[in-house]
Amino acid sequence: MSNEKSFMDLMTELETIVTNLENEDLDIEKALGEFETGVKLFRQCQEKLSSIEAKTKILKEENGEFLLQDMEN
Repeated sequence: MSNEKSFMDLMTELETIVTNLENEDLDIEKALGEFETGVKLFRQCQEKLSSIEAKTKILKEENGEFLLQDMEN
């Protein structure tokens, strides 16, 4: 089983970090660490969305049926 986090898991973590940064009285070092983690999570979310977008672009209509074809590398 893959240890890769789902998009929703990443978004939940990112939302928690944003809430902490907005509501918590964090010292500057802790806030910077949270911000760095948030940026990493944001990039992971972007990568997942790009992958999903690429997969949807290869959805083709053939003979009235929609078929999802694997992406070529």
